[in-house]
Amino acid sequence: MSNEGTGEDLQIRFRHSSGTDIGPFSFEDGNTIQSVKSVVFGRWPTDGPLVKECPSSAADLRLLCSGQFLDNSKTLKDYRKLMGSTEPLAVVTMHVLVRPPQAGKAADKADADPGKPAKSGCGCVIC
Repeated sequence: MSNEGTGEDLQIRFRHSSGTDIGPFSFEDGNTIQSVKSVVFGRWPTDGPLVKECPSSAADLRLLCSGQFLDNSKTLKDYRKLMGSTEPLAVVTMHVLVRPPQAGKAADKADADPGKPAKSGCGCVIC
């Protein structure tokens, strides 16, 4: 699971907004945030309170560390300062959010009828 980095292992636990923890899992500091999300998605609990909010893909996950959203293209090493203590056996806690499904946009598209004029909120005519 490593890309480039010092090869140091980090123990990371992911806390959902419901207070439920996932992990901890071991990562090398060269792992990208995208690869970390893939691991969390692959190990998402299949029972318990998080089943109701299961992401449909790793792209549905947002990771936060010290109040900052993490960028998919960066590595864990890029966020070392935000993590605080990374002593051996220390477990870093990150927060994980699941993006809600975009049912509203899909429903709007399904309701669109090509034969009907588009709805508008206002119409003014100056003669």
